[in-house]
Amino acid sequence: MQFRTSQSARQIEVDTPVHNTSEDGKLFKSVRTVQQIRQLLTINSTVKSIPDYYLDAAPLKEYNPQKQLSKQITFNEVNDEELQRYKAEWHWDVFFEFLFYHMLFLILLGPLVVLVLFKYPGIILLKNMKFFKHSSSFYMQTLLWMGSVLGGLMYFIQDKSVVTMTEIIFMWFAITTRSVVIAAKYATLSTARIKLYKTQELPDEMFSFDLMFQDWFCQSSKVLFLEQYRALRRHEQECTLYKFDFLIEPNIKTSEAIKNTNICFYLEWAMKQQMKQTDPIIEQLYYNGFHIFGYLVNQFQQNNPQSSFYKYLISLSLFYGISPIFIRLKYFMENIPDWFDLIRLLLNFITSLQAFFGSVIVLAIGIYDFKRKFFLLDQCLYMLQAKKVTYSTGKKLIPTINFNNPQTLQAWSIIRSLSFDYGQTYNLRIQGFYSMIFGANIVLIFVSLGLILDLIHIDMFQLMLISEMALILIGFTLYYLYLGASLNEYFDSFQTLLDDVKSIYCDILRMREQYILNNIQPINDVHKIFVYIIKEQIGLDVDNIKEYIELIIEELENNQRQLEYDRRNNPFKLYGVLITLNLLKSVGVGLSTVFSYAIQQRLSNEQK
Repeated sequence: MQFRTSQSARQIEVDTPVHNTSEDGKLFKSVRTVQQIRQLLTINSTVKSIPDYYLDAAPLKEYNPQKQLSKQITFNEVNDEELQRYKAEWHWDVFFEFLFYHMLFLILLGPLVVLVLFKYPGIILLKNMKFFKHSSSFYMQTLLWMGSVLGGLMYFIQDKSVVTMTEIIFMWFAITTRSVVIAAKYATLSTARIKLYKTQELPDEMFSFDLMFQDWFCQSSKVLFLEQYRALRRHEQECTLYKFDFLIEPNIKTSEAIKNTNICFYLEWAMKQQMKQTDPIIEQLYYNGFHIFGYLVNQFQQNNPQSSFYKYLISLSLFYGISPIFIRLKYFMENIPDWFDLIRLLLNFITSLQAFFGSVIVLAIGIYDFKRKFFLLDQCLYMLQAKKVTYSTGKKLIPTINFNNPQTLQAWSIIRSLSFDYGQTYNLRIQGFYSMIFGANIVLIFVSLGLILDLIHIDMFQLMLISEMALILIGFTLYYLYLGASLNEYFDSFQTLLDDVKSIYCDILRMREQYILNNIQPINDVHKIFVYIIKEQIGLDVDNIKEYIELIIEELENNQRQLEYDRRNNPFKLYGVLITLNLLKSVGVGLSTVFSYAIQQRLSNEQK
């Protein structure tokens, strides 16, 4: 194994002061640390300089504003607003406002909603919500409305209906959940963004990026830049410190993949900031954090293709839509419906399929996001491991970081924190939707208890539909909560790993004279690696080595304080409750006890 020895010919660049503080009094001493390192590392390296450059609406380039000039949209203002919108926001007034609009359209009025809302909120917002105007979204929503009217409202008009009330309720529930998903997306937009929707007719690309999960689900190049940038802003991290140095060079294939990772708009943004690091590789020494993170995300996307994901969801939606007909197949064979009833059955099937798919895909994306987080966090664990280990999410893709570079340790803390917090705005939408599903699960639990205690009486058809719904919703929710609890377990894993690395440096600090002056070799292989690198990078001066190791230990302690801060303030919660594996076990035991008691009561009543 060949270790990099060029660190001694390096000067760590800092472009701007670091202001990284928190409410509990922690202070990252990056500037002072770097200044001390400069005194130890005497030989400077050249750094590329970039001329002044002005950003020209970079995050919106893919919208092709030249084609939208007639609409007079202030793209530069939108661009600035996108970059500044780094805090996850939730506006309840916006949520209920847009939920009302979509429920009014999908269940009652359809395209006729224009006659009611043309003055307020106005034609422009109706167009932006795709309530009229030629577009695929308009026709899909109109199809949902037709299914709701013909399959739902006609039930109350006809004396005899082939569609049961249970099916109508389930269809409306699916439409309602879809409306909640859409309203939740609007609720996470900024006030300025909502105002833009109400005052300017926006291009389809902007509507798609803001309200559809496609860019996020596929991790487009724009998302890779914006979500990293926003996470860095949320955590008050300095972008100039977001670069890595490794113990060994990545292989050529990995290095090229990192360099060629498309982080859309990063180059333009970096030039505008007059940053000195714009390439993924700087003088073959540092690897840019934006590209490292983007490379890891792309690897996850390649190993977990969306095609199989969609096939599973479509199959589940087909099952949900066709199961009411399949369960009553014998009835339909004996009572063949007329052509009008067949049309209603078909529309009810299509409506349920479309509405359910639009809802369940959000549930599934929440699980998919957790899988991505686990993959990224495992890669962070790999990067801090000096010995060979294997994690369940995949093999090690990035070499171990250079522990002897305090700046790289801080960059590791940044990418670790970013992996926990990545896509917070999208996560907020998904958690909001799961909160509603959680409420539906509570209703299903009470219905189940009522059925067991013989307080509620339904036929077999209704029982099968309710069981199907309960199985899907409760299954998704339990798995989501389990993944959330597993995410919180990573805090302990990182704390243990940082303690291990810190203990190695403490051992070397205590034994520095024996290792350096007396040239005694450590017995432990990991200690040997660390001592070898320290000698190569710092030299044989014991005082310099002591000072340098103390700086590294100080940076490791900063990492631990940041980790503890994130553990207290940014864990996975639902309704403000910290979700842990022990909590889920307790809830499971409690529900089992309640249902066991209910079954026992039912059996005892039947024996009387």
